[in-house]
Amino acid sequence: MLTRKKVQNSVILVFGILILLNIIASRFFFRIDYTEDQRYSLSNATKNILVSLDEPITITAYFSEDLPPNILKVRQDFRDILVEYASYSNGQIVYEFVNPSESEETELKAQQSGIQPIMINVRERDQVKQQRAYLGDIIQIGDKKEVIPFIQPGAAMEYTLSTNIKKLSVKNKPQIAFLQGNGEPSLGAMQQLNNQLSVLYDVGTVKFSDTAGIPLQYKTLVVVAPKDT
Repeated sequence: MLTRKKVQNSVILVFGILILLNIIASRFFFRIDYTEDQRYSLSNATKNILVSLDEPITITAYFSEDLPPNILKVRQDFRDILVEYASYSNGQIVYEFVNPSESEETELKAQQSGIQPIMINVRERDQVKQQRAYLGDIIQIGDKKEVIPFIQPGAAMEYTLSTNIKKLSVKNKPQIAFLQGNGEPSLGAMQQLNNQLSVLYDVGTVKFSDTAGIPLQYKTLVVVAPKDT
């Protein structure tokens, strides 16, 4: 049978362990990912982008404060992922969270930067009401910036963030060219593909008649659905 002194000692020990864990967690962020699909772990592609950064990046996250629990989870997940980004970048990534609703000036600055409010459904006393909310961020390197007006949950969060960081940080993009003049669709007809490739590549065109002398700067020649043979 436990004596009162032993019980008191056990309680003190438990509190001591909790305090120690809290100190460790405050000094060193870590998160062990037990999920089968590793949904909370950064991809190797993202890690490679972060470790190669050679200039500071500022990420300003615009999130409303009074959000329902499911939206608050997105905010917490984004904060967690930014902690990991900052850690892998060796301090090159600096971030802050701003509540646009705290003042008219802050809200106006967010909107002028490209972050617009969205409408979300909020349940109150068995009623569903709509509420304005901000869930976006701005990534900036020097005078260059990319705007993510709406932060999506899940894997899209890391993909969008890493793609925009890569887009801003890359200095010498590899050049690729689309073959034109043999019935292929124009770049204008492939706007979505062109936009996606332009994130990481300088995209150009080469005429079919010039293929005997393709400029050396192009690393890849892309041929899409030629119609003329």
